[in-house]
Amino acid sequence: MAKIYFDEANLIKNKIVIPIYVDTEGESVNAYEVKIKVSDNLIFRDFQEAGSIINFWIEKPIIQNNTLQFSGVSIGGYLGRKGLLTNLIFETKGENALIEILPSSKVLLNDGFGTEAKLKVESKFLEIKKLTYQEFIEDKFPPESFQIYLYKNKEMFEGKYFIIFKTTDKQSGIAYYEVAEKQGFKKPNLKDLNFEKAESPYLLKDQTLRSYIFVKAVDKAGNERIEYLKPKSILMTDEIFFIIIFSLIFVFLIRLLIKKFKIEML
Repeated sequence: MAKIYFDEANLIKNKIVIPIYVDTEGESVNAYEVKIKVSDNLIFRDFQEAGSIINFWIEKPIIQNNTLQFSGVSIGGYLGRKGLLTNLIFETKGENALIEILPSSKVLLNDGFGTEAKLKVESKFLEIKKLTYQEFIEDKFPPESFQIYLYKNKEMFEGKYFIIFKTTDKQSGIAYYEVAEKQGFKKPNLKDLNFEKAESPYLLKDQTLRSYIFVKAVDKAGNERIEYLKPKSILMTDEIFFIIIFSLIFVFLIRLLIKKFKIEML
């Protein structure tokens, strides 16, 4: 048995923030498909993934015909009474509103078989005037540092090279990612890069692997974090420098030996 429920809603900058949690009631779960019906006067604006137990989104929150839905996975599973799925952010046109989790929502057990858990759901009546105002804390921090992984798999992108990346942001959440590729022996300046919006996994344009690969993560407050991978198929500047120095030393030693041999022959 599992339960999806709403926690206390708050007002932040004239928007209603409604946290949604899962109580696994003693069982380990790993996947969620949540459908939520909202009244006409609730206008969905955004969501926050910061702090969520969902670390892989299959479908981020989207609303259609007053039904909001999202789905995702907790890799490794989750066991607990108060696992945050997400914070939903709304505006309202009235003094009262209704929001309810639909019985068609699903939670899957972490048993390796995708077994559907028995589920309890709830509805919540919101009296807007009675909601508590919560102080807005400005997000001044960039997303968390992250790794970029290079892969090649015959089952994906026709066997071509691609990268995978993901990070989190503790306050406002990740808004989007951008990727840039640039060939060269030396790491390019950021001002010389042409970033394009992208999603993970991302198919590389330069399949020769001669480019620096940059990934930029931008949170919803506009803060940025940039990570990069070095080229794989060319020698780097420091490696070339080492080879040049080694070659010069080698040539010097050869000449020295030749000169010494000539002297000894005299």
